[in-house]
Amino acid sequence: SSHFGPQVGGAVAVPKRASSFCAASDQPGTLAAMPSRAALFSLYLVGRLAAGGASPTPRSPSTPLVTTDFIFGTYELVYDIYVSAWDKAGMGGLLAAVPVDKVKDEFNKQWAALPPDVSKMLGEAQTQTVQVKALALEYADKAYEPANDFAVNWIKQFEAVAPQYKGLIRHSLGDLALFMVYTSMVVYLLVKIALFVLRTTWAVFCCFCCCGCCRRGKATAAGSATAKAKAKSPAAAPAASGKAAAKATAKKAAAKK
Repeated sequence: SSHFGPQVGGAVAVPKRASSFCAASDQPGTLAAMPSRAALFSLYLVGRLAAGGASPTPRSPSTPLVTTDFIFGTYELVYDIYVSAWDKAGMGGLLAAVPVDKVKDEFNKQWAALPPDVSKMLGEAQTQTVQVKALALEYADKAYEPANDFAVNWIKQFEAVAPQYKGLIRHSLGDLALFMVYTSMVVYLLVKIALFVLRTTWAVFCCFCCCGCCRRGKATAAGSATAKAKAKSPAAAPAASGKAAAKATAKKAAAKK
């Protein structure tokens, strides 16, 4: 039977297996496992997006979407280009012309001329550096094994939730990390494109609708202001003439006195 629910309005509903998986986290005794279940469900959704959307029928095991071979292959390609450029530039011949033996002899002479205490301190520093590197590699190996086991177990749980995507992620910590980084970049790019389209649509809408309404409003306000100015001008003219006549009468009376 299909792992997917019925279609509603042309869109594929949430898969039954995923729905039961989410519902199981609400049962008693599963509160401690809810963060892990939520992370697995998020990985399930990311896997569906990366695989090109929902498919109503189970599919054959998928091939890995992206693997660490991509990184190693890129490194080998860059290294081959570097080697070719090095050979074409003739850097090997230039280095062969450098008197390396003389430089080493001069360095050994200067090293021998150092005080014994300085030579001892430098030797101890080199020894400690080697020991620290070896200790770091040892702890890195110890930390990698449980982390890799956790990643492989997580991938297996994801494949149990969505068996149609079995093989989409290769069973290793590096492949899981690369898959998450790759899908995150794809989702980020899609979100940026969607926001750009929305902003462009909103700007076009405001340009043709809102700005047109604002222009009409400004034109109406300017027309009303002009009408008020014209209405005031006839009333102001008689008042001005009346004031002028009063001033003339006052001047005539003052002249008679």
